[in-house]
Amino acid sequence: MRVLSLISLLVLLGSCAAASERVTKLVARQAATKDGIIVFSNSDFEEFAATKGRDYHLMFFLNAHYMAKNVDMNLPKLRQEYALAAQAFKRGPHPREVFFAELVYEGSKDVFQRLGVQQLPFVFHWGPDAVVREGRSIKIPKSSECGPSIKAYPWPAEELLRCTTSNTGLAGGEVDRPTVLKHPLFPLALLAFIVVGGYAAWLLYNSPIVKVTALWALGALAVYWFATSGGMYNIIRGIPIYYRGQNGKLVWWMEGRSGQLGAEGFVMGSSYLFFSTTLASLTYVVPRIRSATVRGVASLVLVLLAAFTAMRILAVYGSKSGIHMRTFFSFGR
Repeated sequence: MRVLSLISLLVLLGSCAAASERVTKLVARQAATKDGIIVFSNSDFEEFAATKGRDYHLMFFLNAHYMAKNVDMNLPKLRQEYALAAQAFKRGPHPREVFFAELVYEGSKDVFQRLGVQQLPFVFHWGPDAVVREGRSIKIPKSSECGPSIKAYPWPAEELLRCTTSNTGLAGGEVDRPTVLKHPLFPLALLAFIVVGGYAAWLLYNSPIVKVTALWALGALAVYWFATSGGMYNIIRGIPIYYRGQNGKLVWWMEGRSGQLGAEGFVMGSSYLFFSTTLASLTYVVPRIRSATVRGVASLVLVLLAAFTAMRILAVYGSKSGIHMRTFFSFGR
């Protein structure tokens, strides 16, 4: 009995030493990263995730470099949020008990196949009790997945941190999002901006160029064009200027009432500007022409251009809204 007890004790001490060695390796690799995420290969997964006797938790973020440009998935942004969660946990009270790792498809195809991953993004928890049988597929419980229950996307670091705490039972630190205001040189930069900006504004105010009315007129037209084009709406709502269709061609204009792209707004804003410019020319430019013949021809051309532009604007409005306005030129419609 004493021999068996001694053997069991030696085995236990050996497993504890091996587990401690793995933790030391993970801590060293985590310290060598810039964002706290350890990139795993197939062999790393076998060493740190598939072995028994683990006393630490692993969080995995599955990534694929060839999908980095996919706008809908926005994997690079999601990885940034994942990195913020990793750094927050590293600053918490349990930095040696939870490690955030990344599996990249290009370097971990075998693990991806065993996990049976059908789509990305995929973030999951891998606990100390998780078992991997050699050569068999790996099933991740739904309760260990992070993401499906999160409404916002890309999944915020705060939600990923909450999911980690829920699965591990361990609390992390606060998410510290880097901002310009937190930079140590921000006060100096702000002071320099105020001094330089104020001096530049004083020079500009006393410059003859400020008194050129043509520049003010062009500036007003630019503001008018940007406003009527819905430029601010595109920025706030994130409306794309164009998109690439299923055939690979660029689509600048969406037919019917299916939606509107940013390019359509700028086309319509340009149409409004052109229509307004023709009317303004009739009022301010044509009367300055000395020749009566030229005045008459210019007036006729400008009126026809304005009428054509107005009809095109109304036609687009009708196709987009389904409301067709009756005008003097509608005839029997």
